[in-house]
Amino acid sequence: MADPYCRRCGASLTTGLVATNRRACCLNATPIVGVCPEHGPLGPHDVRED
Repeated sequence: MADPYCRRCGASLTTGLVATNRRACCLNATPIVGVCPEHGPLGPHDVRED
């Protein structure tokens, strides 16, 4: 994914160790794509590319 941004506020997401194909928890099947400075870890439904 190139240049991911938060769909809610438009901030650039931090990617790296937390943004992997691994799940956030065994109860949550949504992968973390990146971390927004305002909204925390985000899944693919809260991310846009521009």
